[in-house]
Amino acid sequence: MKQISLSLQLTPRQVEEYYRGRARHVVAEAADGRIIQLPIKVLHPFISKQGIQGDFLVTTDDENRFLKIASISANSNQGGLLDAEA
Repeated sequence: MKQISLSLQLTPRQVEEYYRGRARHVVAEAADGRIIQLPIKVLHPFISKQGIQGDFLVTTDDENRFLKIASISANSNQGGLLDAEA
């Protein structure tokens, strides 16, 4: 298993794009500089009126397939972007 630390700041408007079917993935830069893509549905438990904000720890298998995500703090200063599909 591998663990990846990242910070997300998605606005309520960005999260709304998911509900409208315009976005399916979040693309973010991990703390170590890697760019990762997650299906936004795995972030559903972390949605609030402020959007999705905080520091997270993503666990993957050895082939980099998503296993789980956990919140490790409530505040962050870096953000992720929704990968809108036209």
